[in-house]
Amino acid sequence: MLYKNEELFKLEMHQEEIKKIEKYFHGKFPVKVVYPSERIVKSKLKHNLLPDKPNSISFDLKSTVKTKNGTEVWRYAENVITDEKGFKKYTPKKFIFNGAKFLTRNDIELIYFLLNKSEYCKDGENQGPMVKFMFEDLVSEAEKKVEKKKIEAKIDGLLYGEDFGLSDEKLKAVLKAYQEPGVDDLTPNQIRIVLGNRIHETKEGPEEFFRMVNSEEEIKTRVSITKAMDMGVLRHDALKNIWFWQATGEKGTTQICKVPPSKSASEALYDYYLGNQEFRDDLQAVLLTKNPNAGKKGKKEEVLEEKEE
Repeated sequence: MLYKNEELFKLEMHQEEIKKIEKYFHGKFPVKVVYPSERIVKSKLKHNLLPDKPNSISFDLKSTVKTKNGTEVWRYAENVITDEKGFKKYTPKKFIFNGAKFLTRNDIELIYFLLNKSEYCKDGENQGPMVKFMFEDLVSEAEKKVEKKKIEAKIDGLLYGEDFGLSDEKLKAVLKAYQEPGVDDLTPNQIRIVLGNRIHETKEGPEEFFRMVNSEEEIKTRVSITKAMDMGVLRHDALKNIWFWQATGEKGTTQICKVPPSKSASEALYDYYLGNQEFRDDLQAVLLTKNPNAGKKGKKEEVLEEKEE
């Protein structure tokens, strides 16, 4: 049973709240209460392969909830006894579990309290500074895993598929678009392996790969940059995190742009290329004439700045 400010709260009279809970759990019961990741840590003992976690956790089935109109006191209880002085005694007082506890559809009132009112619920509506439990979303986790598998299957199909895979030339062009040096010296299978590694370097890697595969213009642009890098015209100073222009026979170099903290070196140069017509003209002049000195026009130092949204 639920109590709001000491008064019985009949959840069955609030069907919209029940529907929210059912939707939250995808209509699948039972649901599982587990320890949050913050409560499970790597063991300090080298011989212990299992993580350290509490033997059990308990917390009050009473919670104060702040609202626009003030505060509300919520409770969950299975029994309420009023003593001779008129004081109410709610039982149980605490929720106790040892890391995993299943709740069925019949526990909808307890689920409602834990999810929406308890300050100890991670990602709950009333989450406080200290979390002690969370609901394991098995359906969403399964959907995420399946979606990840589908993405991997699509990538594998494009890289290795005999019937619908990308051609060797297309894969070579895409890898060059990643500003990978020495691509022309790699065999088709080496290109597939290196490209697969580049795709999985970042979380956004698969999305960027699919975008490039479907964008011939972007591939051409990135390949142009890579060709200039292979010629030794464009170089990146990893220590200073800048791109510079190196012309043949010159002792000095000319700085092109600095890389902002929020971007990778390759993305910074690509964005600079798109936004600077003079740089694009110089680079194309070099590629057309195959003369590293053809496009050097006394460039001035420029710093890439992030635009505030």
